[in-house]
Amino acid sequence: MAAIESALSIFGSIPSTHPKSCFNPKSFPSIRPHTFTSTPSIFSKPHFFTLKQSFLVQSAAEDVAVQELEQENSEQVQSVNQKRKLFVLNLPWTYTVVDIINLFGQCGTVSDVEIIKHKNGKSRGFAFITMATGEEAQAAIDKFDSSELLGRIIKVELAHKFKKPRPISSSLAPPRESRHKLYVSNLSWKARSTNLREFFSGFNPISARVVFDNPSGKSAGYGFVSFSTKEEAETAISSLDGKELMGRPIRLKFSEQNVEGKPESGSEDINEEHPAES
Repeated sequence: MAAIESALSIFGSIPSTHPKSCFNPKSFPSIRPHTFTSTPSIFSKPHFFTLKQSFLVQSAAEDVAVQELEQENSEQVQSVNQKRKLFVLNLPWTYTVVDIINLFGQCGTVSDVEIIKHKNGKSRGFAFITMATGEEAQAAIDKFDSSELLGRIIKVELAHKFKKPRPISSSLAPPRESRHKLYVSNLSWKARSTNLREFFSGFNPISARVVFDNPSGKSAGYGFVSFSTKEEAETAISSLDGKELMGRPIRLKFSEQNVEGKPESGSEDINEEHPAES
């Protein structure tokens, strides 16, 4: 009995990791709620919402990643398509879709042709052409850019951003021809508006255009050059009348036409702000 009491005494002197009340039956009811509320649980409500929020954040991140991949893929596809689409400027007025397919078909397969037209259905002289591959598009540029087609020098380049030219607003419209306009005759059949403007460049012309015969698309052999002042126009006449332009002596005189600010049908207008320069 003494040994047992001694053992119990020793056991009682050892610090317990549990509250002494755990051995007291009377205190048992009071420790049950305490033990229950202090026990951590992964199913507690606050922890559950933390997991839910983590899931939502991860899901949102995955959605963003998918959108970025789709955008990157779209940009890659657009980049590839952009290398196949051509913008062709200064086409003959009479050229049809079939004519363009036959011409550019020399460089590969023509996938699509879109001729830009006026509201009355007549061609505006330029078109978008899509080739089957980027290599074929580049071959078409190398072959046809700056070449002559029915008396017109065409321009072939890659289309940028697939945007059609917007109608010229009144604020961006080419400057109206002034009343100080010269009639230029005996032009070479190969002369273009750019050649005419360069020829008169020393006299500050505000516009220059060669007139073409519809529907053949060939040069009519004459054009018009406008100046800001009468003095500049008179100086140009005295200095350049009878001088040769591309092998032919040109004739100059003041134009007798009433200036309405609109080029004749089939004319090719070149001025500082006009984008359609061949």
